[in-house]
Amino acid sequence: MSDPRIELYETYKNAIFLYLYRSTQNKHIAEDLTQDTFLKAFQSLATFRGESSLKTWIFRIARNTYINYSMKKQTSMEVQSDIIIQQLIQQHDPYKRSDNQSAIESTLLRLPENYRTYIILRDVNDLTYEEVAVITNETIGQVKVGLYRARKKFKEIYRNLEDRE
Repeated sequence: MSDPRIELYETYKNAIFLYLYRSTQNKHIAEDLTQDTFLKAFQSLATFRGESSLKTWIFRIARNTYINYSMKKQTSMEVQSDIIIQQLIQQHDPYKRSDNQSAIESTLLRLPENYRTYIILRDVNDLTYEEVAVITNETIGQVKVGLYRARKKFKEIYRNLEDRE
C-alpha cells in the first residue's frame, strides 16, 4: 500500500503551489509556503475528521499558511509595496506569459487578500462556492457577495492599469 501522505502531496501539490504563487507572485516564497502547507497537513492528517473534502481541507491550510506569512511580512511590504509591484512586473518569470498576464498578476497583487483569495479559489482553481466557503470560514452568501465585490474591484484596478499605459 502506498503512503497517504505521498498521495495527498502528488494529488494537490501543483494546485496548492499555483494558488500560493498567484497569491505571492514569488516562486521561491510559494515553494516555501507549499512546503509549509504540506508539512502542516502531514502533521494533522491523523486528526482530519472528513467534515470537508481533502481538497478543501488542504486549501484551507494553504490559505492560513499564506495569511500567517502575510501578517508577518505586512509591515515591511506596506512600506515598499509600490517598489515591489514594479519589480515584479519587470522581472523575468517563466510563469508569466504575456503583458496581459503581467497586468492580471499586478492587478491581483493590488487586491486586498480576501478579494484575491476569492478570485484565485473560485475563478482560477474552479472551486465551488461551498468549497470556498469552507476554506474561508464564511457562508456561501458571504462568498458570493465577496466574489462579486472582488471581481468589481479587480476590473476597476485593471482598467486603471490600462489607462496608465
